Amino acid sequence: MVRVLEGAAAGAFMASSWADLCRRDSQATPYQSPAWLTGWAHQLPPSSRLVVALCEGPARQVLAAVPLVCDRAGARPRTFALSAPMGEYVRAVGPAAEDPQVAMALARYLEGLAADGQHVDMAGLPADSALARHLTSTGPAFAGRWHTSVTDCAEISLPLAYEGMSRSTRRDHKRRQRAWDELAQRHKVTYQRTRDSDELLTAYAALASLHARRWAGHAPPAGSPHAPGALHWPAVLERCGANMAFIATLAVDDEIVAAQLCLTRHRRAYSVVPAIDPFYKDLAPGHALLRHLAQDLTTAGYEYLDLGRTVLGQHAYKDQYRPRWSKTVSAVSAPPASLEVPDERAWPTAEPV
Repeated sequence: MVRVLEGAAAGAFMASSWADLCRRDSQATPYQSPAWLTGWAHQLPPSSRLVVALCEGPARQVLAAVPLVCDRAGARPRTFALSAPMGEYVRAVGPAAEDPQVAMALARYLEGLAADGQHVDMAGLPADSALARHLTSTGPAFAGRWHTSVTDCAEISLPLAYEGMSRSTRRDHKRRQRAWDELAQRHKVTYQRTRDSDELLTAYAALASLHARRWAGHAPPAGSPHAPGALHWPAVLERCGANMAFIATLAVDDEIVAAQLCLTRHRRAYSVVPAIDPFYKDLAPGHALLRHLAQDLTTAGYEYLDLGRTVLGQHAYKDQYRPRWSKTVSAVSAPPASLEVPDERAWPTAEPV
């Protein structure tokens, strides 16, 4: 059975019960953490309403929940995952989130919203999750209701196994490392990772500046990490704190030339937003920072570094680290027959399912 909470009731549930749901779900990511989600929920515009869909068992025991936003700013209500598009992985949360019957109940709730004329956009569902499988089902209950697409995601194991890379890849890594070794003979090269909230927010300002400089005058590729310059990011990071978020930086003579915002859960780190100084692009500062970060995380006991969604042009870059590739699914409801079908080129898709 699915019960729906809205507005203040949804917020109260997230404040009182979400941490326990997340703790009992071994597959939850930082994007399902209460700190991350409430950080975005507290900044919803007046046209939006927080919604939590609960799948309950006997005695109203919560088996799984999905945090959503219903926005009524346009002519047609739109429902989407809370924290989208900043949150890269969207999951139902709870001890039975991967139970097929639970996922089916939640999928039918979303299907009902779409059937009632709402625009439902569930982007970033891990393709192997039960909810994604049900929403992309070809069965009669869902046929023709959803437009689906997939995005590649990359995760690298730590420590980096350079010896297992191809000869040409090892040669490329060594060539770039030599360039930085030579630079370090003439300049001070410093790698750092933030350790407290003050350092995190200070480094965030530098990352936002780098990101703006990198994309000045042109837009990032479709599907790239959401621009970090908006004021709402510091409020979210302040809630996450140093126990869950950090920014790694690489500096030349105290000038930051690359930065990477990451979230963590258990022994896995998740890259959220990277940024580089375009003036140093010939030195591949992103690669240099990633090598430092991988070594740092290995020393700190991390086992994986998730590089997140991969947009056009990034596959070769990430392939150099021998990642495990996975996919996320975006399921967007088709409009009612009375509405014009949107141009497929406008959908945030990378590859048709």
